[in-house]
Amino acid sequence: MIRRREFITLLGGAAAAWPLAAGAQQGYIQHIAVLTLRSQETLTPLLATFLDELRHLGYIEGQNVKVDYRCADGYVEPLQPLARELLALKPDVALAAEPSAARAMKSVASSLPIVCISLTDAVMPELAASYARPGGTVTGIALTVEGMTSKLVELTIETVPNVARIGFLHNPAGASMQLFADSVAAGARTRGITVLTEKASTRDDLSPAINRLAKHKVQAVVIPSNGLFYVNRAQIAQLALSTHLPTIFGEREYVEAGGLASYGIDVKENYRHAAQYVVKILKGAKPGDIPIEFPTKVEMVINLKTARALGLEVPPTLLARADEVIG
Repeated sequence: MIRRREFITLLGGAAAAWPLAAGAQQGYIQHIAVLTLRSQETLTPLLATFLDELRHLGYIEGQNVKVDYRCADGYVEPLQPLARELLALKPDVALAAEPSAARAMKSVASSLPIVCISLTDAVMPELAASYARPGGTVTGIALTVEGMTSKLVELTIETVPNVARIGFLHNPAGASMQLFADSVAAGARTRGITVLTEKASTRDDLSPAINRLAKHKVQAVVIPSNGLFYVNRAQIAQLALSTHLPTIFGEREYVEAGGLASYGIDVKENYRHAAQYVVKILKGAKPGDIPIEFPTKVEMVINLKTARALGLEVPPTLLARADEVIG
């Protein structure tokens, strides 16, 4: 389940912020620890974006930065042990891909600066006092913009005719899952749509959960951003297709794997932005003084191949608004 490998890349940089004072040792090899719920396979392209931005900021590969990462393959339980492994390597700053990863790292390293790329209201003020003034050891970028999750309901209405009953896939271990569930429920309620929720906290739970939703005759399934779901996105897309269920997601990668449509942030941009935060901290800035920023790019992606397989005709007006149409 857990892949424990070290990804060591040398990049140019400034002096360490923790535990050493900024500029304390010329030539010091600065160390970034990365902790994520994702698998190594799904982390690799995102980490490449992060490293690319570091290079653009003057941190040249082969000089004075190394990166170690640990991947939990979609499960929350291994995060704390993996955080301890990373802490033993004495990092100067940590990059946490999810709030659950930030929680785990903070629990074992109370003074280590942490940049989280997917903060939500659900973990405020636990991880940071506020978006404008984090005030502690955690800062970063938000996962959503206001109203984004409820817009998944609007997208469902536009892609699936006469929707009255939708499903919601819920992972109880997700740090922000209840926030997503409440947002979708509120969006559905205002439109007179019923929401049926099924829980899945392991890979083996996915097939029974989707089959139960199909048995209850939901007309589409909304699936929020989540580490477990992301790692298994191809399986989810195939399961939904086999039960003739349209799927609406919060990230484009699910649609690239065969889902019907998505509306959400560009996650790669959050990784790129996170590199800027990390550089500030490596140069001596305190995370508590760096405001948490919101994503500036939101995108809609539609998979026409999946729509045809489901017998759906996507309205031309919706296709015209999409940022990308696949197939």
